[in-house]
Amino acid sequence: MYRLLILFLFFISFSAMAQPGVANVVEIEGQKFYEHKVETGNTLWGMQSMYGVPYQEIVEANPGFDGLKEGEIVLVPIKEVETPEVTSEYKVKNRETLYGLSRKFNTTVDKLIELNPSLATEGLKKHQIIKVPGAVSEEVEPITQLPEENPLTPNPFVVDTLESGDAQSSVVLTFSDSTIQHTVLPNETMYKISKRFMVSIEEIMKLNDLRSTAVREGQILTIPVKNERVDRVDVRPVLEGYNPDSPDSLQFEEKPSYNVAILIPLHLEFGPGYSERMSELATQFYMGATLAVDSLEKMGLNANVHIFDTKNDSATIAGILNSPDFTSMDVIIGPLMNGNAAQVASYCKANKVRMVCPVPVDSDVLEENRLVYATVPSRITLIRGLAKYMLEHKKGERIILIKPLDKESQPLYDAFRTAFLETEVIGNRPSLIETTLEGFSAHMSRSSNNCFVVPSIDRRTATKFINNINRSSFRARPDGVQLYGTREWLKFSELNNVFMNKYNFHFAEQTHLDYYSDEMIALNKGFRLKYKTDMSKIAVQAYDVVLHSCSDFFLSGERPMLIMNDINLEQVSEMDGYENSHVFIIEQEEFELIKVGSANGH
Repeated sequence: MYRLLILFLFFISFSAMAQPGVANVVEIEGQKFYEHKVETGNTLWGMQSMYGVPYQEIVEANPGFDGLKEGEIVLVPIKEVETPEVTSEYKVKNRETLYGLSRKFNTTVDKLIELNPSLATEGLKKHQIIKVPGAVSEEVEPITQLPEENPLTPNPFVVDTLESGDAQSSVVLTFSDSTIQHTVLPNETMYKISKRFMVSIEEIMKLNDLRSTAVREGQILTIPVKNERVDRVDVRPVLEGYNPDSPDSLQFEEKPSYNVAILIPLHLEFGPGYSERMSELATQFYMGATLAVDSLEKMGLNANVHIFDTKNDSATIAGILNSPDFTSMDVIIGPLMNGNAAQVASYCKANKVRMVCPVPVDSDVLEENRLVYATVPSRITLIRGLAKYMLEHKKGERIILIKPLDKESQPLYDAFRTAFLETEVIGNRPSLIETTLEGFSAHMSRSSNNCFVVPSIDRRTATKFINNINRSSFRARPDGVQLYGTREWLKFSELNNVFMNKYNFHFAEQTHLDYYSDEMIALNKGFRLKYKTDMSKIAVQAYDVVLHSCSDFFLSGERPMLIMNDINLEQVSEMDGYENSHVFIIEQEEFELIKVGSANGH
């Protein structure tokens, strides 16, 4: 249903357009034009790409132009044939890359692909004869037929260096449906590796015949990579004097109208990497965003919103960032996948464009980039907010901090402890008892409330704690135990919901959606009227993020009310980006999740 809906909303069809070689040619006052018959789904941008003529020139060639209408004839100026440029043949040497060749012949990767279209899909091969701009002094041996290569042999394209602390690992990335060999870095987990290479954990484990997700430093893993082309993103001209590495205050020009880019993986063309679930989520995000735009227009904002289909693909995103349509963007909202965030953030830093992240992103995306705004608090921020909440609301009670079993949760444990001990408190500071899953029962008391904090995202830790507390609950009053975990516990089917309810399970949450609030009911009525369906959580998130970001950046006056967020952006440090510091505290009561408080996680 969502795919049909988004196709209807966008009026986009990917059926073939009239080719320049097929369209009629007419001459008017000495100027030649193609006669293009408009078909369903045709856009000015598509015509610009097809005919190689800027869309402004197409509009100017058609006086009284009032949009593209199916069946009408649109005149497209024919550019004069330029003098053929000088090219030479060049034989590719071992380990040469497109980027290296572009530097060698003083050209660009795009130009090399233009001269050699097969490079876009087949990549570069050793001994291949290609065309390069200009005259080449070295002679090339004519090859009538390329030798057949082993299809399993990787085609080196670019070398990347991954850093972790003092360690470095040079990785040769290959793009011929092949694999790379990755050496596990210090403190690197299977989860981080899967996100870095955008490959599922299951696929990595299967390829390496692993029975566990545990990895060790120095271990060599075979990582599958897909066949794609990665382009270098060219930066556009920016305001004179802008220094992305300077701590100087950033100033943005006030405009009568703004351009907003939304990057989402609609994947309208299906193809490799298509995910029906991801496409549906992107569609729902789009619908929530457009509802926010309607509200912003009523508030007086004049903005043009541009939707770009990222397909969750780095090469597609590179093409979007390099497209002519992108040079005038004032803010970028997205992408919807964390794995692509660093690529867009790098572009924004170089081009002085603000980037709003509507979903959780890795903290390193914010490092030394003051143009990134993370609207979703990180896990560390959530757990710090929980510690501050308990300092304020649990005075006189026993706070028992349990050490998790897994290494991935250790930073959460450290963050809670640090925030709890270092945050200033008015009045008495609650006592903090640090213990283990095996030893916590010795610290339980019947004379006061026992607040257990288990800052872990690990299923095994959560299950073991629940089992142990059930056996030890007699040491406390029936209502004298409260449990504070993480939001991940809600996904653990092994945990008995009755016990979670019994111990008033609490956790820190990024958002809180009350479907029965007056604001949500009113918004959902408008959504139903427009889209004939109810709002999903991702649609509400899109509404909140777009509404807050655009009003905050481009409008003055009181900020609009959000539905499931309370966005309070604070700069992480002088040279870093901004993160939402607001944390909701949620409690399970009578098997319902209710908001009982909030805190600042910074």
